[in-house]
Amino acid sequence: MRTLVTGAAGKLGSQVVAALVAAGHEVRATDARFRADLAVELRPANLLDEHALYPLLEGCDALVHLGNHPNHFAGPSPQRLLAENTSMNANAFFAAMDCGLKHIVFASSVQVMIPIESLAGPPYRVPYLPLDGRAPAEPGLNPYALSKQLAEDMLRVAARAKPELSLTSLRYPMLVGEWFRARLAANGGRVPSEHLHLGEATAHLSFEDAARLVPHVLANPRPGYRQYFPAQSVEVKNLGVPALIARFYPGIELRRPLGSIERLVDLTEVERDLGFSPSERLSVELLE
Repeated sequence: MRTLVTGAAGKLGSQVVAALVAAGHEVRATDARFRADLAVELRPANLLDEHALYPLLEGCDALVHLGNHPNHFAGPSPQRLLAENTSMNANAFFAAMDCGLKHIVFASSVQVMIPIESLAGPPYRVPYLPLDGRAPAEPGLNPYALSKQLAEDMLRVAARAKPELSLTSLRYPMLVGEWFRARLAANGGRVPSEHLHLGEATAHLSFEDAARLVPHVLANPRPGYRQYFPAQSVEVKNLGVPALIARFYPGIELRRPLGSIERLVDLTEVERDLGFSPSERLSVELLE
């Protein structure tokens, strides 16, 4: 499959390029900034230019769209972040459809599901537990999350207009690398609650797993729109999941009986539909 990756110079993008090459894809890579150490040649393009991607998409089968401002701290202002991410997403999606691509994979975010105002707890206000990719969009006053919600909506509408397309949003959690592992491993793996991102159900995924997921999505196409929450939850060894829920998520809707919930994140659909399971789950002891 000939696949274009936007945002290919980023930490996730560079690993997605390598994962796709390893899976046998013919990969084209683009980003607004240049780097020479990718697994394939990078061709710079400004995604704010509505015409920039057409020559790169010619002859492609799939688009993996990662090219956005990466978090709510990015961009010169909240307004510009929202406007520019939305423009980049619209330019990428419409160009891909104009060029006849059948597959689009989009990097969305857990922040679509959880208002930034809800992260200040405890108690924390997640939609329900265990959390999965079916949660309704509720981004709050977060321009980054709003831009991701609008992109998901664009793909959902496109799937209704062109039902033969395979369009997938990956609501990535916090992506972690060595710095985060080292933070949790310090002090013998005993950490305060503020290190666990409890407001996002302790969800995390390594950059390596996040990149490895993308070839699985393209290898398991399905007509229409779908969205997933590919995440692990941190294992709190000295506090079982029922106690964790009672302490930090009182009153939250439970989709299973409390005693049967083993993790705060439900990976059932990711594993069933995509044949993918994360290789790493972090474990800690909570400092009381």
